Amino acid sequence: MKPAVRGLLALLLIAGTSLAQALELPQLQQLLRSGARPDARYEEVRESPWLSSPVTTRGTLHVTRQGLEKRIESPGPETWRLLQDRLEWQGADGARRQIPFTQAPALQALADVTRRAVAGDLAGLERDFRITVRGHADVWSARLEPRSAALQRQLDSVELQGTGGQLRVLIVTERQGERTTTRILP
Repeated sequence: MKPAVRGLLALLLIAGTSLAQALELPQLQQLLRSGARPDARYEEVRESPWLSSPVTTRGTLHVTRQGLEKRIESPGPETWRLLQDRLEWQGADGARRQIPFTQAPALQALADVTRRAVAGDLAGLERDFRITVRGHADVWSARLEPRSAALQRQLDSVELQGTGGQLRVLIVTERQGERTTTRILP
């Protein structure tokens, strides 16, 4: 067999294998659930037209049955709990605040997408977002676009990026020009 023909057959075999392994939403959900970790280190950058410069925080994400706990270590200690019905905050001095989502529906949308994405709950996210998955089991991304007009007023899109069963990057782009990029560290 001529080298050119052998090369063409190899290329077709690789292309066919890649197409056969394209990741779809149910497989990504299963992959994320199989690779779920209850605790992960993170770094988050918040950009906003209302901030003079981006704000970076670092700490640990802790997934619980009730929600997501964000333990910020830097720039200063504080804890945020993203629960199903409310947001709880605790400062370094022990001060506490709660915001019921009935009083802040926009905050609920942001908390819910973060909580569900980190937990790998794509089925839950699919109720509120059109999800487009790209890539393969080893390297993938998912773009989430809001379905409802109410959510579209708050969020432009959410981008999930990962490797294997691990979510590595979560990018939330809001309509007012704010953007939060959370990198989950290995």
